[in-house]
Amino acid sequence: MNKCSLLAAAAIATLTIVPTTAAAKSRAISPIALASSIAERYWGAVPCQGKIKILIAQRSPHILGQDADAWVTFSSSMGANNLAAPASTYTNCAVSLGRWRWPTVATMVPDWDMLCMTMTHEFGHLLGHVHVTTPGNVMNPVFTNYNDEPQLCRTDRPAGAGPRP
Repeated sequence: MNKCSLLAAAAIATLTIVPTTAAAKSRAISPIALASSIAERYWGAVPCQGKIKILIAQRSPHILGQDADAWVTFSSSMGANNLAAPASTYTNCAVSLGRWRWPTVATMVPDWDMLCMTMTHEFGHLLGHVHVTTPGNVMNPVFTNYNDEPQLCRTDRPAGAGPRP
């Protein structure tokens, strides 16, 4: 499936970024908005001038395999999805969440730790960071130890989040 048809078929979630104190206490905030807020605070930056589409329940692109949790797409000064381009040139930014892992928003809260780590990782890409092989680094594409989870994911848990793995 090409990028255009992927985006055309997408379910789009609207983000509402809230202050830390409200995010930690609110029962009504969406897990996507909370995870996005945490990712921005983790990196100390807002990618894509704050214009990011979060696409939920997406089929994984064939190139990534059927079990991809998430991926990003964007346009840049050097072409589509080119992390070598300056992140300040990224536009048409999207984070796609794989439907195999999170088929609905309701499945995100019980799987909070993975959602939060994944959103932080994907926002890192939208800030120009590439994959690394360093254990414990949020940009490592394989999470093997929940103790490496960003502290904000642990402390700003939504109501109803499952127990920490």
